[in-house]
Amino acid sequence: MVTIGPDGLSDAVQAALEEYGDLAKEATRDTVRKVAKTCRQEIRAASPRRTGRYAKGWRLKETAALNGDLTETVYNAAAPGLTHLLENGHAKVDGGRVEGHAHIAPAERQAEANLLEGLERELSL
Repeated sequence: MVTIGPDGLSDAVQAALEEYGDLAKEATRDTVRKVAKTCRQEIRAASPRRTGRYAKGWRLKETAALNGDLTETVYNAAAPGLTHLLENGHAKVDGGRVEGHAHIAPAERQAEANLLEGLERELSL
């Protein structure tokens, strides 16, 4: 057991808070990376397939801000213009409509739930 005098109390509390902040930031980054990879796999598995090019085109992009925040973006590099059309449907040239195939929204909802669950698990004391 460490004894802290009244003069060192604020320094000890500050050091403990900084240590927890560093641990929380690292746990958050790891959880975001894991959830993004899982989300990409779910979208890839549920993507419509004609040639397979669209399904294979899902990528992750990691962006770190100056303050250390991490953003993971799941995007389709092979056919970025198709994502909206395939997800929501579109009009045909000769009339009529093509129904959408929801494959991004369910994975997004699952990723949100997984992120919250993972952060609660990692950051609980």
